[in-house]
Amino acid sequence: MKRSLKTCVAFASVASLVTACIGPAAEQARAAEPRAELSVHDAWARTADSGATTAVYFTLVNTSATPDTLTAITTAEAEESGMHMSMQQGTMMRMAAVRALPVPGKDSLHFAPLGAHAMLMRMRRAVVPGDTVAVTLSFSSGQALEVRAGVRAR
Repeated sequence: MKRSLKTCVAFASVASLVTACIGPAAEQARAAEPRAELSVHDAWARTADSGATTAVYFTLVNTSATPDTLTAITTAEAEESGMHMSMQQGTMMRMAAVRALPVPGKDSLHFAPLGAHAMLMRMRRAVVPGDTVAVTLSFSSGQALEVRAGVRAR
């Protein structure tokens, strides 16, 4: 029994040493990987009453050749938020939730009325022209962008 305990302690010590040596190297390797260079332009939100739903629109630009994927849009300003896509089906406009949207390298992604948009449901306060709404865009690379969208009338 004592021999097993010594073996376990020795193994744990070696594992800790290997992790300590490899950990920083892995962090450096990740830091050296090319990252998408992302920015947001022309962010705006529609007016909304407290408890109502609104949408946020913007252009997401990737100036690098490295693609990324937008995986979430969050905010403290509403009880629920997410990405949605509006689309025409026959004579009806439909809207569906979207889990992720690719952001190709050297390209942009447009969030606009009747297209992709950030949906903010059950706003915690009324927003009127002149206010701003804060949202966070999260990406599969681990990057996050804080966005302040100016509120304007439709």
